[in-house]
Amino acid sequence: MTKRALLYVYYKVDAAQHDALAPRVRALQARLQARQPGLVCELLQRSEASQGIETWMETYRHAAGLGDELAAAIDAAARAAGLPQPRHTENFIPLR
Repeated sequence: MTKRALLYVYYKVDAAQHDALAPRVRALQARLQARQPGLVCELLQRSEASQGIETWMETYRHAAGLGDELAAAIDAAARAAGLPQPRHTENFIPLR
């Protein structure tokens, strides 16, 4: 099992959908935190939109690390919530 220190998920959002999608992402993150005590989530966006398209990033971290099972649960929850696709995932571990 791969343990990640940080999981970054980024994707494109039509700026016109900003107000409708932000509460859905925050609700998804709240549900994940309720199921996984100690999970820290954040929702960010790139400071500037390009041609009406925003780039959003969800971040996830947990003191015990994030395993494959939790990463898959995050992806499945996002799909079930109808969040924008494709979602690109980057995994980071502490520098050795």
